[in-house]
Amino acid sequence: METKHLRIAVVDDHRLYRKGLINLIGSLGEHFKVLLEAGNGQEFIEQLATSEQPDLVILDVEMPVMDGIETATYLQFNFPALPILVISMIEDEGTLIRMLKLGVKGYLSKDVEPAELKEALLSISQKGYYYTDLLTGKLILSLNADTTPTQLLNDRELRFIELCCSEYTYKEIADLMFLSPKTIDGYRAVLFEKLGVKSRVGLVLHAIKNGLFRLK
Repeated sequence: METKHLRIAVVDDHRLYRKGLINLIGSLGEHFKVLLEAGNGQEFIEQLATSEQPDLVILDVEMPVMDGIETATYLQFNFPALPILVISMIEDEGTLIRMLKLGVKGYLSKDVEPAELKEALLSISQKGYYYTDLLTGKLILSLNADTTPTQLLNDRELRFIELCCSEYTYKEIADLMFLSPKTIDGYRAVLFEKLGVKSRVGLVLHAIKNGLFRLK
């Protein structure tokens, strides 16, 4: 049985594509409703503070101000029950694995066919996930390559770790990275879990041991 009135948020910085995707979703059936649209993660988070919460978020990866990985990090920490479907042209193993670790429930290419998009939306709303052959194949390849957690860190996470190895407070780190303290809290929680550490000291020791930071 199809879900009635699945409320969706669309977060993508390409306005023309975003509008086209919204129109496409509207054509899939009356039970699909776009509740929010935003050009980046920060704009979306600001809308969440004053709007009704959607049932599902469609998220791009590469965006200015606050990209998809940063947005997924924030949502995992603050809205862990809100499912995310990534639609992006980026399909490298590192990005796919990072997004899966952040709780993403599905990953599609931007050239997705309408029928598959509808199938993905229904699958996530009913079963909680939608994994394509592409996603499964890249996941298996990555696991077979013995990828370590450290190899899956993105540039922002590496920058956060670098700043954690200094005397800056978390609030000062947030200011330096132009992020909110809540987003920094999300980074910290995700990295602690990803790297298997329990404190900032443990994070610093991991960084030194794995060559992510060198003492001067």
